[in-house]
Amino acid sequence: MGKRVTDGRWTINDELRVKGRMIIKGLYVFFLFIILIAQGCARHRVMVERPPPLETKGVYHTVERHQTLYRICKTYGVDIKEVARINGIVDHSRIQVGQKIFIPGAKKVLRVDVYIDDVVMEASEKEGSASKKLDFIWPVEGRLGDVFDERESRRHMGIDISSPTGTPIKASSGGRVIYSGNTIKGYGNLIILRHSEEYVTIYAHNQVNLVEEGEWVEKGQVIGKVGQTGRASGPHLHFEIRRNNKPVDPLLFLK
Repeated sequence: MGKRVTDGRWTINDELRVKGRMIIKGLYVFFLFIILIAQGCARHRVMVERPPPLETKGVYHTVERHQTLYRICKTYGVDIKEVARINGIVDHSRIQVGQKIFIPGAKKVLRVDVYIDDVVMEASEKEGSASKKLDFIWPVEGRLGDVFDERESRRHMGIDISSPTGTPIKASSGGRVIYSGNTIKGYGNLIILRHSEEYVTIYAHNQVNLVEEGEWVEKGQVIGKVGQTGRASGPHLHFEIRRNNKPVDPLLFLK
């Protein structure tokens, strides 16, 4: 047994050897398929919403752009650690637009405001260099109104430049648009540009925004038009420069 016969027929040993090779090849293909599937799932892992305990009453809040878990929990008056535990959120800073977060004890869905500080903090993309000297130009032509004031009683975090409605607003320096919208209370149509790891500029009360989030703009490029949206008594541009998310006097930087 196991020897080839003289008439050229296969022995039982030959048949077993061929079948063994086919089985090994099949197992190899199967395991390769499993590995590829696992890698694909790892690359496209999505956050699965954990169902709340059956006895818990509350509502689901759908995350909108630039909302943070901190602001959501503060608005609803709930403990952020408890909300994170119930929803299986490991990193408080990583929630996704469209994600449904269960808010225990809430009776209705509330509006969650967006804040400039949150937008600036979430923009992790580094544009330029922290040590690079930046030059800022006047973003609009007009008459200087309210100026920068850090006093608590008259706090004003930028300068106001009065100009006719529709006057072009220019980027004070080259940068990335990290916000373009009207969801930040009081500012109306607002644009925020990130110029470096340290600096951002803010353009508020616009009649219209002409750039979108993620877009790169050059110094002097028209990004919007002067208006009086939000809390504004007349057509003007409210302009801020922030360094490390702290407002600084724009008049010390503008040329």
